Amino acid sequence: MRDRGAILLCLGDLAAFVAFGALGMASHGDPLTAKSVARAIVLFPAAWLLLAPFLGAYSDDAIDGRTPLTWLALIWVPAGVIALVARAAIFDRALFNAFFVVALVGYGLFLIAWRAAYSRWLAPVTG
Repeated sequence: MRDRGAILLCLGDLAAFVAFGALGMASHGDPLTAKSVARAIVLFPAAWLLLAPFLGAYSDDAIDGRTPLTWLALIWVPAGVIALVARAAIFDRALFNAFFVVALVGYGLFLIAWRAAYSRWLAPVTG
């Protein structure tokens, strides 16, 4: 049961990242290419999955829905910054611009909204 909860959390996290990235791509009319998906979406869940497990985002408390959303936000900030730095370096983009704030806040809000829904409705079933 615990493994199922961790897998569900991870899949939901990935879905939140894809949803925000796809929304951003659609709003800018970006073509659906491997490069545009990598630039807009892939680096953010990659940074999250690199950092979050070590900081408790998939702990027993998280699976049970008891991890405070503020703690998840604190995990997201360094992961998001890592993704934005990687994006700037890999794709030769400016680091500090409007996208920096929009991506950091937007991806974070989608992630927190998913985790809040999980805590409210799904954690009692999986935990």
